[in-house]
Amino acid sequence: MLLLVICLAGLAPGIATAWLLRHRGWLLATVAGLAVTLALPGLLLLAMVAMPPLGYVVAACSAAVAVKAYDEGRVLIGTAWAVVVFASFACAGVL
Repeated sequence: MLLLVICLAGLAPGIATAWLLRHRGWLLATVAGLAVTLALPGLLLLAMVAMPPLGYVVAACSAAVAVKAYDEGRVLIGTAWAVVVFASFACAGVL
C-alpha cells in the first residue's frame, strides 16, 4: 500500500503538468510531464542532504518496508528498498 501511495505521489506532478499543458500540444505536455516526474527523486535527494533528519525518517520507513518485502519473499523489491535506506543514510551524512 505504501509503495502505491509513493508511486502515485511521484506521478502526480507529471500528470498535472501534462494536463495543464495539453493545449500547447501533447508532445510538449508529455515531455514536460516526464521531466517533472523524473525531477522528483532528485529533489528528494537534495532535500535529504539539506535536512538530515528527513534522511533518517526516509531511511527508517524504507527499512521497515524492506524488511516486510523480504519477509514476504519479494527479494528484488526488498533489495530496492534497502538501496533507498543506504542512499538516505548517505544523504544524511551517516555513511
